Amino acid sequence: MRQHKQIGLALVTMALMAMGSTSVLASDNWGNHGGMWQQGTNSLTTEQQTAAQKIHDGYYAQTSALRQQLASKRYEYNALLTASTPDSNKINAVAKEMASLNQSLDESRVKRDIALAQAGIPRGGMGDNRCGGGGHMGGMGHW
Repeated sequence: MRQHKQIGLALVTMALMAMGSTSVLASDNWGNHGGMWQQGTNSLTTEQQTAAQKIHDGYYAQTSALRQQLASKRYEYNALLTASTPDSNKINAVAKEMASLNQSLDESRVKRDIALAQAGIPRGGMGDNRCGGGGHMGGMGHW
């Protein structure tokens, strides 16, 4: 009975954290989302700034669901690790799902970077190449 209460509490906690994660997901280190983009745009022309913002907005919209899924998987992973009897099979399965989501984000990031390069936007105008993800989830790390 105690284990069921712990699992229930973990699930409720995870749900609450997932609902609160939208503010973390919104701080993307670009433009209105975090300021890094605006800080790095001084050397760009108005046209480049407009093109870069359009590319970023598309990237952000396309990866929003992926980033939400990844945040949920992180919470699930952490909940599984704190269970009274951690299930290594479930933990490994969630870790693989997280790796797959990270790979998808990386692929999207590369497409965004290529689009920026094709638009003639120099890398120096983007800060430290962490724009649009902050190294996965605005700096939360991989896991």
